[in-house]
Amino acid sequence: MFSFLTLAALGFAGVLVLGVLAMVLWVVLLPFKILGLALRGIAMLLWLPVLLLFGVLGAVIFGFGALIFFFPLVPFALLALLVWWLMRRKNRSSATVTS
Repeated sequence: MFSFLTLAALGFAGVLVLGVLAMVLWVVLLPFKILGLALRGIAMLLWLPVLLLFGVLGAVIFGFGALIFFFPLVPFALLALLVWWLMRRKNRSSATVTS
């Protein structure tokens, strides 16, 4: 029968071997990960004009749809502009200073 100490030592050795193997595989596969990241960046740069075109097209289509909802706001905006125009102060002050 194995003792608990022997089982713990075998477990520790297994974890150590797996850790070293993982680090070796990480170092071996790191250049491929960097290459994949660089290729993904190049692909993003190639698709950037297409994304820009669809973004502008979507802004135009949805912007027109949103503009339709602003038409009921026009009378209230004109009323607020009228109130602002009537309530603004003139440049001349009514206070006089005598010496």
